[in-house]
Amino acid sequence: MTEKYTMKFEEIKFDQDDKLLFLIDDLQLKADAIRYSILPKLEIIGNEIISRIIDIYNVNYYENCALAKSPNFRKSNRINDLKVDYKHSSVSLTGLRKWNKWIGLTKEGNKQANIVPFWLRIELNTKGLVHMFYYNRPKNFSKDTHTKIFNFLIENEKIIQTILYSVNIYPNFEWKKNSLPIVDFRNKLNWKLENELYDLFFMPATPIQYPIETNQLEYVIKKCILLFTIFQSFIDISLGEKPQLEKYIESYHEYILKQKDIDKTQNISSEINKINLSQDEIERLTINRIKVMPGIRWQVFKRDNWRCVACGQSADDNVILHIDHIIPRSKGGKDEINNYQTLCETCNIGKSNKDDTNLRNKSAYS
Repeated sequence: MTEKYTMKFEEIKFDQDDKLLFLIDDLQLKADAIRYSILPKLEIIGNEIISRIIDIYNVNYYENCALAKSPNFRKSNRINDLKVDYKHSSVSLTGLRKWNKWIGLTKEGNKQANIVPFWLRIELNTKGLVHMFYYNRPKNFSKDTHTKIFNFLIENEKIIQTILYSVNIYPNFEWKKNSLPIVDFRNKLNWKLENELYDLFFMPATPIQYPIETNQLEYVIKKCILLFTIFQSFIDISLGEKPQLEKYIESYHEYILKQKDIDKTQNISSEINKINLSQDEIERLTINRIKVMPGIRWQVFKRDNWRCVACGQSADDNVILHIDHIIPRSKGGKDEINNYQTLCETCNIGKSNKDDTNLRNKSAYS
């Protein structure tokens, strides 16, 4: 029995087709591509971050938090996708929506809060990939709640600024009337608090541009791991507890020291364990790297119902979908839509570059 293939973080990339996706006019195609191709990859990246922070910071993440996806298609009426021009897709670390949990937060009128107003987010859009942390106030949160958050940032301004500098993101302090453009971090926060301008956005000056490779995704993950020290401190405040920023930073330092030792070991192992590929494997990998013309990939996926035509698996089954040449290029196969079919990783690997089987004609899933 063939073992089921599971999509791995190390295989995730975003290319020119992913960039152009956010510019196409077919709104239904765009929605489907985000749902079945983009979001599953972002979710794996988000889960990779959560897995590592659980190990590093020894926190029970899922007790208080979740991974939110945007767009969220679970409750979406598919007809409505024809009306929505999605400009981005993202996953966010955020607190659970629950009553009687966030006792450190209050709404106006001293009412209970059932949500948290902050997110640690990874977003993909036409410009590239960005990681960000933001405090986006719900209008009905109390001034006492905002004051707690701002006072934490003010009291820890030096270490907060160091963290933000280390992850290459910057506070987006908007300039308004009676606001000086060049002001230090503490005074700017105090000014915003006094003027009840509570929105805080910390994001990079420029996104990571396409094509986005695994090493760049690894870079983003490491930045988010450090940003989590601020995120978890906000969670502490929301739970009515004292924020433990220093403790989280100490855990981060231990992680960095271990990571350096691991990197040294991996560099040695990679030299020892170099793999010699057979000629067939080299030919297959070369063919798989051939670029399908921008936009055609999404049309092929749509035609094949966003499923592997061989086994029927989709992104819902945690697989990566690929475009396969029905008649291989080595046998004269053309680069056109009628010569493409959708295969998952397992079926694509199992199909030889000398195999010209049209699996679409044999599949019950097409």
